[in-house]
Amino acid sequence: MTEEQRIEVLDAVIQQFPEADKERMEALLNLILMEIDISNTCAVEIEWDKLVGVVTEILYQTMKGELDSGVSSIKRGDTTISYEGGKTNSQSLIAGYLDMINRILGCGGGLEFF
Repeated sequence: MTEEQRIEVLDAVIQQFPEADKERMEALLNLILMEIDISNTCAVEIEWDKLVGVVTEILYQTMKGELDSGVSSIKRGDTTISYEGGKTNSQSLIAGYLDMINRILGCGGGLEFF
């Protein structure tokens, strides 16, 4: 990914989370880009301009999960009510977008006959 594309992705997410740590956001972006690069099983050259939107969304969802630190449980007497914490890591988010990423890369998008 070019430096201009990285800045475009970071700026888009920083606008949504101005209070977020920018160094942490850059570290997460690097992890996301590494995961996409690793998932490129057909070894084609990655056209990052086609993936900017997907990368931006994955980074947004990852930051949202990290910054949403609401109440996870409430205890009243001997009763505790727990809520699912909405945290998701970048790997699970990439897994959700993997089919789309593979189609954009041109990997595994065809029909398979057995």
